[in-house]
Amino acid sequence: MGWTFYRREKNAETNAKHFAAKLDTRYEIIAHGTVESVFYAAVRDRTTDKVTAYVALTRWDRDPLYNFGYKDMDETVHPFYYKAPKSVLNALTPTTHADALAWRAKCRLHHAQRDFLRKNLKPGTRIRLTHSVSFTDGTRSDTFTYARLGQGTPGFLVLGRSRCRIRNWRDSVAALIEAEDRETLTPLGEEQAASRAQKTAEA
Repeated sequence: MGWTFYRREKNAETNAKHFAAKLDTRYEIIAHGTVESVFYAAVRDRTTDKVTAYVALTRWDRDPLYNFGYKDMDETVHPFYYKAPKSVLNALTPTTHADALAWRAKCRLHHAQRDFLRKNLKPGTRIRLTHSVSFTDGTRSDTFTYARLGQGTPGFLVLGRSRCRIRNWRDSVAALIEAEDRETLTPLGEEQAASRAQKTAEA
């Protein structure tokens, strides 16, 4: 399904209330959250008690008649958006659907990654990303230093003496680099290493 646009009064209702009204009456939203303009919900089928994930991309526009748009899907199509709140994931009932399972695993990996970094990433720590990043001056690197100007302020990455603008870099940290260049893999780094090992074994 593509995008649907129409007039919606901004701030008149929550996303949960808005999208609940679009569901068949047999369904109810029991957990939800909006992250980076993506609405995630755990939806219960009242006839079976089965709870599945619903994902809706949302966008606001300046058009006076069609100022709001959304594109919705369920977990069985494996939406490529993995920041569903833990409350949504915890409310889902078991499934055997391969794409749904893969999507849930990616969401769990996202939270494991963020939890790991919150606990272990300290100012001055060197990190390695899953990929190299190129900059306009021709510099290319996958290794940076984490810095923060003060307690409670957002952290950022530094290369040499330059502050780097890398969008969503936390979702790409593969390892923390310790003394003598020893690496501690993040959950994402562990998955990447396992995937490479599997590909090597299959080759």
